[in-house]
Amino acid sequence: MTTNEKKLIAIGAGGGIVATAVFAGLLAYTGARSFAAERTNAPAMQPMAAAPHSAADDQGTQPGTTLSLSPAEITAAGVQVAEVRTAALKTDIASFGRVEQPEAQLAAVSARIGGRVDKLYVQYTGETVRRGQPVADLYSPEVATALSDYRLAQETRSRLRQSDDPGARAQADALVTASRRKLELWGISEKQIDEPEAAGIPHVTLYASASGSVVDRKVTQGQYVNAGDTLFTVADLSTVWIKADVYEDQLAQIRPGQEVEITAEALPNRTLHGHVDFIEPAANPQTRTVPVHVHVANPGMRLLPGMFVNASFVSRAAAETIVVPRSAVLDTGTRKIVYVAKSDGVFEAREVALGTPSDDLFPVVSGLSPGDKVVLSGNFLLDSQAHLSSGMSGLYGGSKEFAAGAAPTAPSAPAGGAGQVAGARLDLHAPTPLKAGEDNVFTATLADTSGKPVSDAQVKVTLVMPAMPSMGMPEMRSSFDLAWNAAQHAYAGKGQPGMTGSWSVTVEARRAGAVLATLRTHLNAN
Repeated sequence: MTTNEKKLIAIGAGGGIVATAVFAGLLAYTGARSFAAERTNAPAMQPMAAAPHSAADDQGTQPGTTLSLSPAEITAAGVQVAEVRTAALKTDIASFGRVEQPEAQLAAVSARIGGRVDKLYVQYTGETVRRGQPVADLYSPEVATALSDYRLAQETRSRLRQSDDPGARAQADALVTASRRKLELWGISEKQIDEPEAAGIPHVTLYASASGSVVDRKVTQGQYVNAGDTLFTVADLSTVWIKADVYEDQLAQIRPGQEVEITAEALPNRTLHGHVDFIEPAANPQTRTVPVHVHVANPGMRLLPGMFVNASFVSRAAAETIVVPRSAVLDTGTRKIVYVAKSDGVFEAREVALGTPSDDLFPVVSGLSPGDKVVLSGNFLLDSQAHLSSGMSGLYGGSKEFAAGAAPTAPSAPAGGAGQVAGARLDLHAPTPLKAGEDNVFTATLADTSGKPVSDAQVKVTLVMPAMPSMGMPEMRSSFDLAWNAAQHAYAGKGQPGMTGSWSVTVEARRAGAVLATLRTHLNAN
């Protein structure tokens, strides 16, 4: 497709008025700058063969279904098409995480001998210490006795130095060595052992065994401790663990060594990069999430244990593949459908197999080839034309549905789904992904068993973020109503997810207190 073909051309059916605009807005939405978008206009609609309604209609639009629209109908429906391309996708899985102490970088300062804590050099939890720094003085009568034994062994060796008995001299030397070794194992400093005035001093000075922050102080001044008791726990927070909660249906896309991007309010305008170190072998039974450990550097010691962060698990495709924007895909629940634009205003419903999507693109496993043009905007109305027995005649004045070996079906939205109760058909269309903290436009279509739009129902959308007890987060809920929009022949309204993450969505349509249809699906918010 040439550069000129990358412009949106809208031609009025009756007046022949031409308006040209560069399709930059759509490219920004899809993130695919090489997509060439155009609005197709054709002469007056030429009917093709129409298939009768059957039970197969309930299974969604059948692959191969085609329809032809007039220029006026294409303009009114806002149909926009783009040529598919190839790209190497980057897929991000968003998750919440919390900062935790790195278990592999914890060190304990313990007492090697029992006694009373006479002095503490470290007063506060969170205080920074250096390796070898004094942290406490311990009073111990056992130390005084051991020092006295060592002095006595030295005196005995001095007296026997002139002895003619080699065995006695050897025993005296061994006694000095053993008594000194005993003091060293208790942590008595060389200064205390060797200085003459140190004889009889019953204090032992305890030193930090590692540098870092004191994360746990278990002793107070004047407290008696036993040999082996831990007085302080020191953590090196130059690197920290991020423990991110990943939903079980996303776990297949997480692997050890995978790249992870971390953002936090404590580090504004900065992204930290780490890798998956460990995936815990059990899921939280309440939240159905699995903790994933990520090791990251802690610049300026700004990340503190207990803080919340955003974690994005990145997957990069090894090679380029055919891609389509999310807006081009209609999910009927049983299959994925795109509408391929042919010549002279003809559109064909084609089933596609898709891989794991990126933020705004789907990789196409099968069903499309480079050069195919797919409908990006207005496709849910095309699907209505192909499904409803009244086609678009009620919308645009005279069009009829056309099928190739299949009956028409109801529309399905790329970002939602369809639900059916008591014979009514309910479909939802919403942005993908949703914008957290902002108003998002939701559109729903409701049709009765004959395919006729229902305009007098009360339609409510409820967004629910499940509780995350492990992160101390309660359930979040937001409900809003959709109002009938005659111009769109659909219900429309605005809703706002309060935060990023996966939201459970329930849409309920009622009339005169009775439930006509209910739809349940999931949407992500960024």
